[in-house]
Amino acid sequence: MAPLSADYMALLETALTRDFVPNLPPLQDQTKPADQQAKKNLSRAFSAFALHKLCEISPKDAAAAVVDDFDDFGIDAIYYQGSSETLFLVQGKLKASETFSQDEANAFCQGARRLIKQDFTGFNGHVTNRQAEIEGALEACSHIQLVIAHTGAGISNHAETAINDLLNDEDHGEERLTKAAVDYGSDRVAADLQAGQAYPRVDANLTLHDWASSMAPRKTYFGLAKVADLVGLHEKHGKALYAKNIRVFLGQTTEVNRSIRETLATNPADFMYLNNGVTALCEQIEPKNGSRAEKKFKVTGLSVINGAQTIASSARYAAENKTADISAASVLVTLIKSDSDEAFGKAVTRARNHQNPVLLANFAALDDQQERLRRELAYLDIHYAYKAEGPDNAQDPKRIRIDEAAQALALLQPDPRYVVWLKKEPAQLLDTESAAYQNLFNATLTGIELANAVRALRYIQSRILAEARAANGPERLTYKHGGYGLGFVLVKRIRQAIAGATLIDEAKLKTELGAAFDLARQTLWGAVQPKTALKGPLAIFRNQTDAIPLLRDVMIDHYGLGADPAIAPLKAKMVLTDPYPQKALFDFLSAKAPQIRNIT
Repeated sequence: MAPLSADYMALLETALTRDFVPNLPPLQDQTKPADQQAKKNLSRAFSAFALHKLCEISPKDAAAAVVDDFDDFGIDAIYYQGSSETLFLVQGKLKASETFSQDEANAFCQGARRLIKQDFTGFNGHVTNRQAEIEGALEACSHIQLVIAHTGAGISNHAETAINDLLNDEDHGEERLTKAAVDYGSDRVAADLQAGQAYPRVDANLTLHDWASSMAPRKTYFGLAKVADLVGLHEKHGKALYAKNIRVFLGQTTEVNRSIRETLATNPADFMYLNNGVTALCEQIEPKNGSRAEKKFKVTGLSVINGAQTIASSARYAAENKTADISAASVLVTLIKSDSDEAFGKAVTRARNHQNPVLLANFAALDDQQERLRRELAYLDIHYAYKAEGPDNAQDPKRIRIDEAAQALALLQPDPRYVVWLKKEPAQLLDTESAAYQNLFNATLTGIELANAVRALRYIQSRILAEARAANGPERLTYKHGGYGLGFVLVKRIRQAIAGATLIDEAKLKTELGAAFDLARQTLWGAVQPKTALKGPLAIFRNQTDAIPLLRDVMIDHYGLGADPAIAPLKAKMVLTDPYPQKALFDFLSAKAPQIRNIT
């Protein structure tokens, strides 16, 4: 088993600090240095995190179950789950660099043996203060479950042997010990972190009028639903209702959404004739009581994949017009049982979304990587707008648009063609079928890396804008149209910080990158200036023949690699199968960029 990656460890520590540490029982020894106490509390909180996920209890209740302290007996949390009559004993290890060791297993087993005998000698105050509660749980439970929670490379063979010896030992006389410990390792931690920021599942009862059905090849129900009922779902579930859609509410200014509101205001009875309808995928659809004229359906895992604008516009209209009567408004609804067939669901979503104008980039919302990144960024309190949405909060600095993400990630690439594409064909960077998109949004990209790249992009763009305003003529146009080229050169110098597991400090970025920006700007203008006699800066940066050698020369100059003996052979190297000229040279230059540090 691989240890928990550094970026997921950072997300885990964020969640522990925010949701669990404030609810932990206070450490008994408050004389320890503050940094030791903070580190210990993170470790204690990890045991609570494991309980929170395994037992589906609140962070507060999970934290209250923690008994870990500087002085303990190998048991870090004790929790009795009444519904399953199970007593959970947890030991947690929040270290990605180490396996769960034999010594830790021995301590855990010793503590478990003592508790089984109801011998509380030597336990710390967190345990002894709960002695009556624990004794009651030991009397009531039907199962005793050991849990090993860890973020390292697994459980060592010796530790596993020690645990199994306890579980298979008949001398302690405890038959209620479950014969296998729960191995709550790094893979489960990562999966639960992802699930923790998923939209909650939408379950609902929906009434259809004049309904019909088709059972093959997929169970499908068609019928008219009251717009008011759909508005109620929107008000209750919000964005979760559209989790599998490619867009959320686009705002009131689109032509279609204005028409929806106008129909509700002036002619709600004709709404169903003037609307394309609503399509939803469901994990389960269960017909309930009713007749052919009207029947209630229990739907589980409901997600509207077409009709988000219809429902959200209607909800906005109803919220702003409290006295308006929309009871006469109905809309055709199609409910399709999709189960876990993601390919089918995505195909239906793509095919049915044509009522509002659809950009090719909108279908990036169907890429699972985008939802993964949204969940990771949510732990950092960053809203990742990878679906088309309205202009609300468009200027929020904690909001990252998908097009902005693509721009930032493009600058990280060693491939200089991205600079040209950003000026000439930016849409292809969000075409999920293109190699350019797949290279940017790959499975190894982390939310922290994306956030760092965007922070770098925003700083560079703000500086470029200021320089362009202060300059004149071709120099101003160089900054205006060569901003991506300048960013392409500069971000290589903070590549390691961007790829790290810590967010870049924007104040430090401004301080440390400022001088490099000025030097790179001057180098860029110096390289462009002689060429402006024949071509303007826009034409230069939109043409690969001009832009690629220019970027090469700026990188060599700015990185101080002019005397490097590897440069000349790489310049001369020609590989016909390479996707662009001097690929090996650009790979070399990107790797050799001198790194600016102290920005996290």
